[in-house]
Amino acid sequence: MVAANRDEFYGRATQRPAFWPGETHILGGRDLQAGGTWLGVSRSGRFAAVTNFRETPMEPVPPRSRGALAADFLRTTESCLDYIERIRPIAAEFRGFNLLLSDGQTSCYYSNRQSLEATPAAGSASLSGGTSLRCLTPGFYGLSNQLLDCHWPKVSGGRAQLQALAPAGFPVQALFALLADRGDQEPFSARFIQQSEAYGTSASTVVKIQRQQVYFEERAFLPFGVAGERHVFEFPIQPL
Repeated sequence: MVAANRDEFYGRATQRPAFWPGETHILGGRDLQAGGTWLGVSRSGRFAAVTNFRETPMEPVPPRSRGALAADFLRTTESCLDYIERIRPIAAEFRGFNLLLSDGQTSCYYSNRQSLEATPAAGSASLSGGTSLRCLTPGFYGLSNQLLDCHWPKVSGGRAQLQALAPAGFPVQALFALLADRGDQEPFSARFIQQSEAYGTSASTVVKIQRQQVYFEERAFLPFGVAGERHVFEFPIQPL
């Protein structure tokens, strides 16, 4: 189960979620400027999402699009670990990223950044080139534009609220309410950003992948948090 906000420039060319032409086994939005997707699923129950890593961009800017990492995983039948092993040699060709993957059996977190102060968590590994890998055991996690489960208020608070919704089966409306928290607009405090007419939370998405069924809903937003289109998909998982 995933509840996620996408913060972006409203003017960035974007295709709202749909099954992709010529790749109708993949569902997700598409970044029409740089390519790829920020979050998507497949008919076989695969999941991928990517977030940026908050940092001052290096010079020259690495050439590859981070959205390609999520899109390419959805196109493959590789396991999470096999896919990560394949992209590790080119990780430095992307700006800082956090990648969440699930192949239906295993879920993994991978970043091409590494915290020098962090103590590795159980099931985590520090890899060459300043990268981090973590296989996710059953539980609750929070991710923003830092490493997984960082101590930003919106991350730790959101994770706690997510856990509190588990006994009720993660009601969809409650998940969107969690994502709609606008905090006090201090840096890193709000989950829903309404920073300016140009930039803010452009979409909220809830994904539930159960044993035989996928539920996917995206709610789009216009500048200043005005509600836009709503897209809902439900379909049975079709094993490859």
